[in-house]
Amino acid sequence: MDARKALVTGASSGIGEATALQLAGEGYSLWLTYGSRQVETEAVAEECRKLGAGDVRVSHLDQRDSASIARLVEAISEGWGSLDVLVNNGGVLPYTTIDDITEEEWDFVLQTNARGTFFLTRACLPLLREASGDRSIVNLSSLAGQVGGILAPFHYATSKAAILAISKSFARMLAPEGIRVNCVSPGFITTPMTMQLEDDMRVGLSAQVPLGSFGGPADVAWIISSLVSPKARFVTGATYDINGGVRME
Repeated sequence: MDARKALVTGASSGIGEATALQLAGEGYSLWLTYGSRQVETEAVAEECRKLGAGDVRVSHLDQRDSASIARLVEAISEGWGSLDVLVNNGGVLPYTTIDDITEEEWDFVLQTNARGTFFLTRACLPLLREASGDRSIVNLSSLAGQVGGILAPFHYATSKAAILAISKSFARMLAPEGIRVNCVSPGFITTPMTMQLEDDMRVGLSAQVPLGSFGGPADVAWIISSLVSPKARFVTGATYDINGGVRME
């Protein structure tokens, strides 16, 4: 049986890297994207090959740029012809206080995280429609998108709240076609983004987590791999919280 084919954005590190490695170990073929960290993404691709991924390719993607999205989709169309899975993980998180957020930075964050998720998903629909069997999209939101931004900057929280709405809207629209759309909402996870925080701040945040620590990228990746599995065929429009108990609803 042909390997299932997955596109994972922002695969150079953190949750994107962990997701790529998880899916590679399950035999997926992977198309990985990077924004600026090509060398790191190529290294992740090589690890995926060692884990048994069916086929691994790497492309640049600027999620703000419709031409960049079009080039990626065209490359996948020519190389594979279809997609079974899309994981919208790529995003940015500048830790900027409310008084220091410029119009340019606000637009940069919203265009990368929210606008990019919408336009890439829409552009990939023909590829998902070409596949047979279970098709699945997983979008990365955040605890900040659910509870608002204080520590997490306002523009980041806003973009992640938008991704929740984008996910539900696509889930409703695509359900009749059998294409599932779900969202994962991580809390405090040890990634390059959170490593920007001062050590004492991370210690303080860990103390607020009922389970007592930050999670790891692999804690999110296994949820993503479960959601994109055909075994989750009756799950769509859901948001999975991965936050150690910080938010319980």
